[in-house]
Amino acid sequence: MYIIEAQNDKRAWISGIFDNECMARTYLESIPSELKENQKLIQVQLSYPFHIVERDRHFKYVGKDEMIRELDQIDLVNDSDKVYFNIYTITSDYQPNLPGTDYMGILNHDHITNDFMTWYSNEGEEFLKKRRILPE
Repeated sequence: MYIIEAQNDKRAWISGIFDNECMARTYLESIPSELKENQKLIQVQLSYPFHIVERDRHFKYVGKDEMIRELDQIDLVNDSDKVYFNIYTITSDYQPNLPGTDYMGILNHDHITNDFMTWYSNEGEEFLKKRRILPE
């Protein structure tokens, strides 16, 4: 899997996800020069579906088992506004209409909060299937 990560002073985002290296490099070349300096191409040894755990402007690319370990290792705090991390479920290639930009909001994702963890604690993997984090 080939992923184009981007970061500037304010935020980090994924500009593209590709199964094919040639497509990833072609897309990378299409990114405007003013955005290109913030982009980097990385390779991860995963296949669809996989998950991205986004925490503190950093991305971790994981399979199902590691994603569940991330959930199970959360130390809950008494803060209803706390977002521990975000999980993105990736099932196919992704690229925004404007190359190099942050359009990650269109990806299937969940904000991992205390409410999320309560539902997950009660229902386990069935809850993750309902949320489209895991396949049916």
